[in-house]
Amino acid sequence: MLLSLLPLCVPNSVALGQTRPLADASPEDLSRGHHLFNAQCAVCHGIGGTGGAGPSLQRSTLRHVADDAGMVDVIVGGVGGTEMPSFALILTADDAWRVAAYARSLGRVAEETLPGDSERGRRVYAAQGCAVCHLAEGEGGVVGPDLTDVGLLRGPAHLRTSLVDPAAERRPGYLTVYIETLAGEVVRGVRMNEDVFWIHVRGQNEQVHSFRKSTLAQQRREFGQSLMPAYGSVLSAEELDDLVAYLASLRGVR
Repeated sequence: MLLSLLPLCVPNSVALGQTRPLADASPEDLSRGHHLFNAQCAVCHGIGGTGGAGPSLQRSTLRHVADDAGMVDVIVGGVGGTEMPSFALILTADDAWRVAAYARSLGRVAEETLPGDSERGRRVYAAQGCAVCHLAEGEGGVVGPDLTDVGLLRGPAHLRTSLVDPAAERRPGYLTVYIETLAGEVVRGVRMNEDVFWIHVRGQNEQVHSFRKSTLAQQRREFGQSLMPAYGSVLSAEELDDLVAYLASLRGVR
C-alpha cells in the first residue's frame, strides 16, 4: 500500500526541498551533497560525476533535467524506463536538494578531454565488425545494446572497461545463456524471456529461438560471461583510445 501511495507523496517531498534555487547552496550544503553523492550516486555516475554505468554529469545540459526543480525531481522520483532509481525513501527532502545542488555544480566542471580521435575510432568500429551486433547512427544489429546515444549514457572509463572486459558489466536484459536440446541443437545467445515452461533466446545471428524446457538436454545461464569479445589484446592502445572517443561521441543527435 505504501508503494502505491509513493507517487502521491513525492511532489510534497520535492516541494519541501526546492524552496531555494540550487545556486543558493552554501559551501556546507555542497559538502553534504558531495558526501551523499559519493555514497549513493557515484557507483553509477562516477566520483565527481565523470560517468560510468550512468551518464556523466559534467555538462551544462542533461537529458531529463530542464531546470532546478527537474534535478530534484529526478533524484527523488527516479527516471522511468531507465536505470535511475528513486531516492525518495533514502534521502530527506533537504538532502535530496543538497545532492541536486552538488550534481548541478558538476555542470560547471570542464568536460573530460579524451586522448583518442573519434573519426579514426569510427573506422576501428567498422573494421572490427561492431555493427554486426550493435546499432549506431541508424545502422547495425540488435544482439547487443543500442549504442545510438551511449556517449550520453555511459562515461569514458566505463566505455573503455566494456571494450577490455565486457563480462565485467552485468547489464540488465543481456544475460548470456547456453542451450542444448535433446535433438542436439545448440544455441548460445541472449535470453529475451523465460517462464516455467519456455525460454526465448536471441542467437548471435539475430534469430529468435523458442524452446520448451521439457525438450532441453542442458540450459546454462552464463553469469560473468558475454557474447562480446574482449578487445584489450586485439586493439592497440591508440586504437582503443580512438574507439572510446568514437563511442563517447555517440549522443543520439547528428
